[in-house]
Amino acid sequence: MEEETRIEIESRWLLAVEGKDERNFFEAMLQHMGIRGVQLIDIGGKDKFKAKFPTLYNLSEFQKVRSIGFIRDAEDKKADAAFSSIRSILEKYALPTPDVANPIIDGKNQGKNIRIGVFIMPDNVDSGMLEDLCLESVRAEPVFDCVERYMDCCRSTLPEDEKPRNFAKEKVQTYLAARKEIKNSLGLGAKASYWNFEHDCFGDVKGFLRALFAD
Repeated sequence: MEEETRIEIESRWLLAVEGKDERNFFEAMLQHMGIRGVQLIDIGGKDKFKAKFPTLYNLSEFQKVRSIGFIRDAEDKKADAAFSSIRSILEKYALPTPDVANPIIDGKNQGKNIRIGVFIMPDNVDSGMLEDLCLESVRAEPVFDCVERYMDCCRSTLPEDEKPRNFAKEKVQTYLAARKEIKNSLGLGAKASYWNFEHDCFGDVKGFLRALFAD
């Protein structure tokens, strides 16, 4: 059985994300935006927020936290389902709770001021994931047409039981394989500047991060 990584709080600004890939991605995005001092918390999977948050909340250092954000994918359902899951955690611990995803909310918890934000990928409304935004950011590149044609070929050629179950993730891997220096994950691709952080598709999540981690 794999030993779980111990969670420690080292900053007053926290961003809880699904896993290592998302941690690498948002480290790269925050660096690109010039936002320093945010600690990324790798929760270990989209279904682990509810199990892992109590450990985080009960640390003595949590009293020093002034902003905490939660980012997770909507996956194959509308964003409301994922948001409701995070909302239930916030309510359980009497933390400021936004009515919908994206708006930042200020409030108090255990007598201290704290800022809370929840962002559900890709756009706080539709089903999907971070991979969808990354792909949109490079859609105008000439090589993207090659990626699309390759994926279309896979769809039409592979037997039904051998087709990729998640085409967005498969398409990300195909795009990364087309780069001169191949990176084997979305997050490492972000650290290599393979995704276009200046694309409009990242506007909402960048605005969310700026508001959440404003001085």
